[in-house]
Amino acid sequence: MIESSKIKELIKKYHENKLSHAFLFVTNDLNKCRKDIKEFIKQISCPQNYQENCEECNLCYQIENNIIPNIKEIYPEGQLIKKNQILELKDAFKAKPLYITNNIYIINNAEKLNSSSANTMLKFLEEPEANILGFFLTNNKEAMLETIKSRCQIINIRYENQSLLEELNSTAEEIVLFQKLGSSYLLKIINKEENGIYLNKKVLLPNLPDRLSVNKFFNYLYLISNEIINQKNIPKEFAFLENMELKKLISLQKALYNVLERIAFNVNIELLLDNFVLEMEKI
Repeated sequence: MIESSKIKELIKKYHENKLSHAFLFVTNDLNKCRKDIKEFIKQISCPQNYQENCEECNLCYQIENNIIPNIKEIYPEGQLIKKNQILELKDAFKAKPLYITNNIYIINNAEKLNSSSANTMLKFLEEPEANILGFFLTNNKEAMLETIKSRCQIINIRYENQSLLEELNSTAEEIVLFQKLGSSYLLKIINKEENGIYLNKKVLLPNLPDRLSVNKFFNYLYLISNEIINQKNIPKEFAFLENMELKKLISLQKALYNVLERIAFNVNIELLLDNFVLEMEKI
């Protein structure tokens, strides 16, 4: 079942022949958004009247399990989506679709396209063929290259039924800690009230004893920054961030995102936190 009303609207536009050829989905839940897109593909590809759990043919099963050669999904290899991945996609789509009406590609974590791989994508976007549909998924629109954003229909999708506890896989006690610790930490760094590197050693690390808790903490701050940028309700403890210029808020979000990217590569935690402070000093 499709959760997002915006994707339901796309199905209607598809049947009215009013659909764009490329979409950038900006979402707070990549997995749910990807599932909705898969359901969208099933519905527009169905040779009959689509029904959930239909047993008339095995097309939905093939789409769900990436068996159909007309549908290509791309994920980052390491930290980036690489040029050779896009070249392989273009080569696969030289043939006309056989099993379904369209050749379809899904670029997961599309912010990981670098300039080389993005430039290779431009032929799809600038000279669209009638039988090619593209979906770019990201939870970090500001990290997307302008060459991609400007050539896609941008659709913002937020899944409201997901709490911070679910998103972070945290306990209520952890969320309370992150809220108290995070608001105080950011306020002191932004206002330069205390030395950030000192705060890392004397405040953060004693309360965040392992890599997982540091990861959850910065995920929490990243989510808060996203809420502010999108003008959502936030805890009153973070109200001071609402007074920041949008440009500075985006820079803060990028600095938080950089921590989350680097922590996955087993870097030294103290060095990681100190680099975050240095990035914040430039804002």
